[in-house]
Amino acid sequence: MNTFFKPARLLTYFMVASYAVAMTSCDDNSTPPDPETGTIKEVVTETPQLSKLVTALAKAELADTLDSNGPFTVFAPNNDAFTKAGLNNLDSLSSAQLKPILNSHVVNGEIKSSDIQSGAKETAGGNHIYFSKNSTGLYINGTIKVISSDLDASNGVIHTIDNVITPPTSSLVQLIGGDSDYSELVALAAKADTSVANALAAAAQNGMTVFAPSNAAFTALYTTTPKDSLLAPGNKAMLTNILLYHVLPGRVFTTDLPNVTGEVATANPAAKVTFDLSGGTKIVGKTSGASNVTTTNILGTNGVIHKIDKVLIP
Repeated sequence: MNTFFKPARLLTYFMVASYAVAMTSCDDNSTPPDPETGTIKEVVTETPQLSKLVTALAKAELADTLDSNGPFTVFAPNNDAFTKAGLNNLDSLSSAQLKPILNSHVVNGEIKSSDIQSGAKETAGGNHIYFSKNSTGLYINGTIKVISSDLDASNGVIHTIDNVITPPTSSLVQLIGGDSDYSELVALAAKADTSVANALAAAAQNGMTVFAPSNAAFTALYTTTPKDSLLAPGNKAMLTNILLYHVLPGRVFTTDLPNVTGEVATANPAAKVTFDLSGGTKIVGKTSGASNVTTTNILGTNGVIHKIDKVLIP
């Protein structure tokens, strides 16, 4: 019996064996293992556009926290965000001043952008930040936009934002009382039923929203409804109802308004408002028509204020 391979058969076996080796080699190299993802501290440090955040974390002695197990969700201001917030030079802030600001950017747990819904989240600093989600994106406190999301780290996730989150320190009453352009509002509220002042002072955790008329708005109202008439004892109920008509339950940011349809309840139980977002943000009173929102999303510890240029009449 001939035990030798014929040349043609030998060539065939050689080609098959070579092909098998080549395919095995290809499979071994086609999906190399990804390098291990670093911690949030490491990922932030390696991202050039977050270099000011790295400096701030080091100064506040918080960097090592973001190196621990977590998991954490970090809303990371980029370098332009620090400039926008007037914090281009961090030398003016101490570690004690930076800590509450930076802690307002950290939420315990890993939250992907797709899982974030409109509403409040408690931060590592113990205060709350407020999310609005609409067709144009995800926003924090009505003014800060998430510009890139879901940057993974071994101990959490990072979302980049376009401004610095600053926790509020003043209540609605303090904010209104401290702005000279609300002096007419303050004077009238003092003459109204105590329910107006009590509503602002006692805003619960869910907060309140005040559409606050400027002094110019009241001056315009006085041309048709004299101030003396509003302050007359017999018109106290009318004045109270007008002022309560400017207060909405809950925190309503302008970034929430694209999701609002129909009439919205106010602290005046007998009257509702609507919103018009065509050509700017407007709140529409039942008999007074549209008022322009001229300054938006002024965040207080117990609510939010929007300045308007016309008094709303139910």
